[in-house]
Amino acid sequence: MKVLVVTGTLAAPILSEVAKNIKDTKVEIKVLNYPVASLMSTKFIAENLKQTKYDVDYILLPGMVYGDAKIVEEVTGVKTFKGTEEAWDLPRVIEALKNGVQLSTTEPADKIIGKMDNIEDKLRKIEEEAKISFEINGVKITTYPPPFRIFLEIDNKQEFEKLERLKKNINVVVLGLPVGHYDLDEVKNKVKQLVDYGHVVGIDAESPRELKEGVRAGASFVFNLNETNLEELEEIRREAAFVVAPFNTENRGEITVDLVRKAKQKGFDKLIADPVLSPPLRGLVNSIIEYKYVREKLQDIPILMGILNVTELIDADSLGVNALLSAIAGELGISNLLIMEKGKTKWSSWELSQATKMIGIALRENRLPKDIGIDLLVLKDKRIFREYFSPDVIVNEYIEPEMDKSGFAKIFVSEDGFGVKWIGKNKVTIKGKNGLSIGRELIRRVKDISKEHAVYIGYELAKAEIAYQLDKNYIQDKPLFKKIINDNFHTEHDKKRDR
Repeated sequence: MKVLVVTGTLAAPILSEVAKNIKDTKVEIKVLNYPVASLMSTKFIAENLKQTKYDVDYILLPGMVYGDAKIVEEVTGVKTFKGTEEAWDLPRVIEALKNGVQLSTTEPADKIIGKMDNIEDKLRKIEEEAKISFEINGVKITTYPPPFRIFLEIDNKQEFEKLERLKKNINVVVLGLPVGHYDLDEVKNKVKQLVDYGHVVGIDAESPRELKEGVRAGASFVFNLNETNLEELEEIRREAAFVVAPFNTENRGEITVDLVRKAKQKGFDKLIADPVLSPPLRGLVNSIIEYKYVREKLQDIPILMGILNVTELIDADSLGVNALLSAIAGELGISNLLIMEKGKTKWSSWELSQATKMIGIALRENRLPKDIGIDLLVLKDKRIFREYFSPDVIVNEYIEPEMDKSGFAKIFVSEDGFGVKWIGKNKVTIKGKNGLSIGRELIRRVKDISKEHAVYIGYELAKAEIAYQLDKNYIQDKPLFKKIINDNFHTEHDKKRDR
């Protein structure tokens, strides 16, 4: 198959790079003298192509060009469609053409391919075809993934109203009580509050009496059934599901298997095994081996892994840690994951929701968790594209600012937006969720802001917007991120390249 891809001058290097990796298809790139490909019209493209004969099977236009691609087909005699919005997605379009997918002359190919490769449909099918071990209070627990179930542990001091934002990412809220806690009334009230907020609830306490009180108040899951409380919890064995986790720290896999078998003999019929994940450098690898042992011995029992024991105890961004642990759980056949959202692990529920969907589809389709259509690439991109221009001026030294006599700006980030407080002859505070719009509003209200100051405010507003979107702390005039790039290396590298 031969394909001609039309683009502008800015996107041409990207397409050239992408085309190198496309197999079994000859891709020819036609670069028109227009910088931004998406701003071209089909009429402009037709005018530029009509004088040449093309020996190709298809012509692909940028996905966002204005107009109907039929006009290009009429002047070239070649079947013409709109491609994707992003140049990096060219391989998906080529694959669709190979598979006989009918693309559109008026809509970007993303919409057509999206229908063919709909993530939500795949996830819905996974749920429909899941083999359920048991169901309790509407939560279907599978013996093996996919799908996964996400348990979020909270403490008894947490404000329950703030859990609303997490509802779509989790399945069960686990109320954890500290060792030595003994207040049956608090247990009852807290569990009832969570149930009233619409959550399926688990209870995690050292005291068997508190566990039983939690179940009677509406908790559906008990953490943990172990060697010390098995007999005492027997009276509520039919009223909840029980996570079986050993109290003893030695031979946890064997103890877990033995506990599950004893619990089944006593009539506990909704069981989830958890040999307990150890923290990094404190037995993490050995504990994963214990999980493998339990999976082999208890092939008909669901398993839970408390990945919070790793994400909470390593100073690394939780995005990648949660993704990797989800993949490990998937390989081991573990369908239930316990997390916590606290400090550096805030948003773990969203991260794990994304990760388990990605891993779930990969497991079902027997493929690597890559190019699925779901990812956790928040701070990094799979492919890097840089533009190089010959500079007229190179600025490597710090340039001191000139003070603006009209006033000064305080940039801030709050829970529900970010903005600028202007203090000068005109005083105004502007808040929103779009930095560009906030900046425009400011310079329209305060007419005498200097050009240099306007550049600075725009720069800081952009940082504030990123901080707000990523839920990071923002401090005016301070960097948002640690520096990864070695500026000295890049300077020398660029000098060599430009010689």
